[in-house]
Amino acid sequence: MITFLKKTFNISGCEIVIEPDRSVYHQGDIINCNFKITGGQEYEQTVDKISISLEESWQESRGSGDNQRTVTIRKERVTSVVDENIILKSDLTNDYEFSVQLPPNCRLSDSSNSLGWCIVVKIDVPHAIDPVERLSVDVIPHREFLAIEHTLESTLKFEKKSTFFSSGKRFLPPTALKSKLDCIDLHCYQEGTNTNCKLVFDLQEQSIADYFKMIVRLDKLKKEIVFNQSELLDENLKPRVDIIARRLATEIEQVLTK
Repeated sequence: MITFLKKTFNISGCEIVIEPDRSVYHQGDIINCNFKITGGQEYEQTVDKISISLEESWQESRGSGDNQRTVTIRKERVTSVVDENIILKSDLTNDYEFSVQLPPNCRLSDSSNSLGWCIVVKIDVPHAIDPVERLSVDVIPHREFLAIEHTLESTLKFEKKSTFFSSGKRFLPPTALKSKLDCIDLHCYQEGTNTNCKLVFDLQEQSIADYFKMIVRLDKLKKEIVFNQSELLDENLKPRVDIIARRLATEIEQVLTK
């Protein structure tokens, strides 16, 4: 987890200080960032352009068999040119600001902090290798998604479990429901101020017919709940666990009592 609010780099004789307003952001949040560039002590530098970008990065597999390899893809999603045709003078500091909004359902940061999202500062110096520096931004799920997950765990007593077999979040049922339910996979998607919550129920086999449904993957039932923000979060952005629990419990009961 990234915990710092400021990072200082010293490259090509320049000192770059990047200072975002927070250390952790939710999907869809606005990142406000201040950064400063101070010229080197030995000589002035002519700069054609100074830019700052929001960069997304991820890994993909290329090739096959023995030639298969993993490559890192980097894409600048938003770029702002903050200054052009200037001279970075010795010990003189230039101050800049940058504001950008993360996409509403963007990828989350990698646990290693090396993949996901970065703030990138570039200094375009003629006839030189341009100084480039990155600051990783820790991006976590929407507050609304976390409110639903929190309610499943804290109030309805489901247990969150890591899995490679679902693109969503998997929750194991409490003891009272284990005879009828293997697990629920939770998939959330933000659309404006609404949160679309899809519940995929993996039911226990109660008969021979249920067993064969499981073999052909027909033992899963899907339910969808659309929450508005006021149902999920209060005025202090705290989860409304009573409302969330009631709506989730209604859907779970309907599925398990059929």
